[in-house]
Amino acid sequence: MQQHTTNTQIVFANSTEEAKNKYLSMNLETHDPDPVLECYKVTEEEDFDLSEDFNLIGEVSLSPPVMETIRQDARRAYVLYYLEKIE
Repeated sequence: MQQHTTNTQIVFANSTEEAKNKYLSMNLETHDPDPVLECYKVTEEEDFDLSEDFNLIGEVSLSPPVMETIRQDARRAYVLYYLEKIE
């Protein structure tokens, strides 16, 4: 069984807990009954470069439109997604 990323979202928050709560309140549909929630604060990721059009964070690649969103408030930007087991 492989794991895949799903439901990637950018959330602006003042803490990891707040970011996770905002994400969970979206009630995003998953296929895995027990998905793993991944949460990354972009300014705390070593290889994250705000000036680049593309970035890799955790298991996901961030495209230019996503980077534009992050740049709106980079200090409060979190990238969240589910890791789901998919057969």
